[in-house]
Amino acid sequence: MTLPRRLICSSHTISGVMPGGPVAARHPFERRVAACAAAGYQGMCLHLRDYRALVEAGRDEGWLAAVLLRHGIVEISLEFLTDWFLDGADGEQSRLDEATAYAAARTLGAHTFNVGPDLQGRGIEFGLMRRRLAALCERAAGQGLKVAVEIVAWSNVRDTDTALALIDGLPNAGLVIDAWHVFRGGVPLADLERIPGDRIFAIQITDAARTVRGPLAEDTLHRRPCGDGVFDLDGFLSSLDRACAQVPVSVEIISPQLARLDVAEAARRSIAGARRLIERMGSRPPV
Repeated sequence: MTLPRRLICSSHTISGVMPGGPVAARHPFERRVAACAAAGYQGMCLHLRDYRALVEAGRDEGWLAAVLLRHGIVEISLEFLTDWFLDGADGEQSRLDEATAYAAARTLGAHTFNVGPDLQGRGIEFGLMRRRLAALCERAAGQGLKVAVEIVAWSNVRDTDTALALIDGLPNAGLVIDAWHVFRGGVPLADLERIPGDRIFAIQITDAARTVRGPLAEDTLHRRPCGDGVFDLDGFLSSLDRACAQVPVSVEIISPQLARLDVAEAARRSIAGARRLIERMGSRPPV
């Protein structure tokens, strides 16, 4: 295995709340960081909404960075910018979130932030998406940042061909490859091997039940720890390994059961299956 064996904890995995609720996180920031470090995570992906809430609550930006450093959490990324392709009032929140991403990156030393395609089925024309992504990437490059577009199973970027066409020619644009969206979206694992390794900016792993629970946008809220479902995660990581991806793996488990747990137990439970997967992959000879 040539993939780095470091594991990152996604913001939703450790927040203690479900996405879209009234608060970005139930557990205090320092407790989340300490729990991730104690469980064995070496990085965290912070949500832009979470970062903004902490700053607005009076947390000094330098303090946030110091907490991460003190606990040895050194791999930092940011998520999740949406609606960056919209104009006017419809894109106002996205522009605020983009400014938050740049401030957070400067404070925490992040090099990449994750962005979503059209998740609402608005029928955004592909050429417009390309032009708006190019503009976003240019602004991000001025901040020393890379932009990682996530392939999302129910969006207008749900397969590798569309995703590669979207980022083509944009030097600081790449992809987020999330196992849930790959398997629920029916993306062949062989297609992942066609993605240039240097264009894979983030990898997310999780598991799920065999049966889809309602629409995909609902089912994604019922993920399981790695090894507790039916996804071929060994095959998933093997394909990304053959693509020569060189980024750490993030554990993203969005689950009401996990959200209800104490923060330390949530960190331990989320990493256990992921660690076994990485160790199993690491025992294999490099491809």
